[in-house]
Amino acid sequence: MRPQKNEYLTKHYYFYMKKLSLVLILLISFILPIDIVASETGTMSEGGEIKGKVIDTETDEPLEYATVSLFHSQDSTLVTGVITDSKGLFSLKAKPGKYYVVVQFMGYKDKTLNVNIKDNKTVVYLGEILMNTDAALLDEVEIVAEKSTMSMTLDKRVFNVGKDVSSTAGNAIEVLDNIPSVNVDVDGNVSLRGDSGVQILVDGKVSGLAGTSTQDALRSLQADMIERIEVVTNPSVRYDAEGTAGIINIVLKKDKRKGFNASVDLRGGFPVQWGEKFFKEDFPFQTGIGASLNYRFKKFNVFANYNFNYRDDISEGYSITEYYGDLIYDPILANHDDAEQITEQLTYRNRNRKGHNIRGGFDYYFTDDDILTFSAMYRQSDGHNTPAVTYIDKFPFQGINNYSLRTEDWFNERPMMEYTLSYDKYFGSKDNSLKASVRYFTNSDTEWSDIVDAEFLTEEDLNNNNPFYSINQHTYAQENQQNLQATVDYVRHYGLSVIEFGGKYTGRWINNNMMVTENDSILEDYTHDFDYNQQVAALYGSYGREFGRFSGQVGLRGEFTLIDTYLTGTNSGSNQRYLNVFPTGHLNYSLTEVDQIQASYARRIRRPWYGQMAPFSSFNDDRNIRTGNPDLKPIFTDSYEFSYLRFWERGNINFTAYYRHSTDVIRNFTTVVGDISISRPENFGISDDYGIELVGSLDIFKWWNVNGSINFFKSNTVGDWNGRHYTTDSYNTFARIVTKFRLKNICDFQISGRYMGPREEPLGYSEANYWCDFAASRDVFNKNATISLNIRDVFGSRQHGGESWGDNFWQYSENSWSTTSVTLNFNYRINQQQNNKRRMQQNGSDSYESEGGEMEY
Repeated sequence: MRPQKNEYLTKHYYFYMKKLSLVLILLISFILPIDIVASETGTMSEGGEIKGKVIDTETDEPLEYATVSLFHSQDSTLVTGVITDSKGLFSLKAKPGKYYVVVQFMGYKDKTLNVNIKDNKTVVYLGEILMNTDAALLDEVEIVAEKSTMSMTLDKRVFNVGKDVSSTAGNAIEVLDNIPSVNVDVDGNVSLRGDSGVQILVDGKVSGLAGTSTQDALRSLQADMIERIEVVTNPSVRYDAEGTAGIINIVLKKDKRKGFNASVDLRGGFPVQWGEKFFKEDFPFQTGIGASLNYRFKKFNVFANYNFNYRDDISEGYSITEYYGDLIYDPILANHDDAEQITEQLTYRNRNRKGHNIRGGFDYYFTDDDILTFSAMYRQSDGHNTPAVTYIDKFPFQGINNYSLRTEDWFNERPMMEYTLSYDKYFGSKDNSLKASVRYFTNSDTEWSDIVDAEFLTEEDLNNNNPFYSINQHTYAQENQQNLQATVDYVRHYGLSVIEFGGKYTGRWINNNMMVTENDSILEDYTHDFDYNQQVAALYGSYGREFGRFSGQVGLRGEFTLIDTYLTGTNSGSNQRYLNVFPTGHLNYSLTEVDQIQASYARRIRRPWYGQMAPFSSFNDDRNIRTGNPDLKPIFTDSYEFSYLRFWERGNINFTAYYRHSTDVIRNFTTVVGDISISRPENFGISDDYGIELVGSLDIFKWWNVNGSINFFKSNTVGDWNGRHYTTDSYNTFARIVTKFRLKNICDFQISGRYMGPREEPLGYSEANYWCDFAASRDVFNKNATISLNIRDVFGSRQHGGESWGDNFWQYSENSWSTTSVTLNFNYRINQQQNNKRRMQQNGSDSYESEGGEMEY
């Protein structure tokens, strides 16, 4: 008979089932309105083409959302019109004839230019159209609505962090959790469309902030330092081939407005458990302060950010493991009555983290087309964890129970220093450029802990902490990393054609050493000194061209990889060398001015990361040991996408069908010896993913916006391990829904819901997971400041659980990272409102962005 889960599990199971209806209602509210807003649109006019770029004269920055109208010269009748994209670019179609173009932007003087189209093949380049501000108009401008939180292209989504109500007081993990296609589990692991092979960049490059401990680094990066997030699912050859799922680029704030402007953030909060006493003895809380400033004068632009964050978290975990000795566990028969030992493990974690981030730099303009940029970043983070793990070992055939408790007092220090020097050279326009950069950063991580492992005769002794036997253990570990990157990119436009080529070098050197003692004696099995060296050199080239309604790009990238590992003591190591070629192709077709389709292909690689290849054993939990595999091979993925994008005045919709074929996929497999579980990654086999994704946004009313995404895919995994052949078909669903509404002169509100469906694995499955967040904000002090309230995981439902098994064990586990949290944030802006008034504002939803912000690779 299958063992009964304890009361802890049963209570949460029924609680989650009651809340499932909320998720379904939110999803239906998103899907239904999409069909009621289709508007009539005409086909694209045949004829010649008019192109140009709209620029702010004072800042030399492109003007997004400027209105460009085309009129007949003879009778001044309106022919057509468009708005500029994020780079200030526009394109108009018109039949042969004489016209004039009027460019308008709120707070700027109108600009009029004459145009003559001789025939259907004529292409008129108006170049850069310089717009001057109108001081008289600026005094009369009133802000109606802010720029949308998300804009889309066929291959990129851009998420403007500063405009999202729920992200104002969060960190990078919580910001990523709000982005369509991106999933973040309770442990902070990031995946894209269900694939964890994501390359995370900061300002377009690998950063020390995303080093060997990505989750902790992202938690220390506060939202008020982030300008936007860019998601690219099928990158071109200009980007690293690393990341089988794609690229997530975190763009940090760096303003270039003239004069002085700044902002200050204050935040505070605490976790809660509804219905329980808020202020308990171990009451956790969180607080922080952030500041950013920018000063532009003559040829210099100086920028700086500072952020301090302090956070406590309390989390819990539960697992029940059955051990079968020489017998075999059969998942079909579920022969739980044959278990020789049943172990319940209850984990309570109290984690404390605090950190400082300082970032500063300058731009120096030799000329408007020659720019030198230097930036530096320093991060110091400290952690203190006090986990307590209780084991209850039951031996049903002997009728006896054993009790033990493992407590730890753990500390760590993680300083990071990063330097970046870059030079940008433009040739005639911003579209033709030569860019070069060098980035160097160092990371170190020092950890030490004191552990007490105690055993008890009875449950009463356990509750009274009265052990009959205990041992004292001590760990000390230090990890040092150095990273060097150098890139060169060249882009040149020739009429309707564009060529790109460049190169990149990345070198990473890591040393990890650890010593573990037990009652002052060294434990040789856990003491090690490990060296890791990875170097990648890349060259790429691509060619793109527009031809009528079509535009396309093909490219080829070559990467040579060197990976060396060496473990002192055992004198063992591995040496890997491989040269790979990565082709890409993108084809766009404009059905009309508001309907576009794209087909794309990209070959990608996912190299085993350092933690997967490190052969030493973990020591956080001496019953559940993790070890790396230095012989792991990289995963190669062929990714195909077909996308359709439609946009209209009140919203947009993006539908994508995709297929990914991966070889040498990596899975973690567990082997049990006695009651010790050892987990190790292995190259397992091949995987085929077939998926469809719908992303959209809709303004139901001027004051009410709904946006969200649904991703459904099938994953078929086939492979061999431990002499057995496994075939797994898993159907997976990820959904996100956000509704935002404004009560005039009162508050902005935002409610979001997420759902992650169950997932099958070769030797286990993960249960469904869902949660809901709430946020509200209000402008104060004449709109120079904003107060926002955030409640994350309103119902406390964000946990993950599931089963896993092997030849001689079965396990069910459930874990949560933190409880429901409430935060309050205050943001004050200095000298920024006037600048906001000079931007074109849209009443409405997430607007289509024709190209999106440029992202370096």
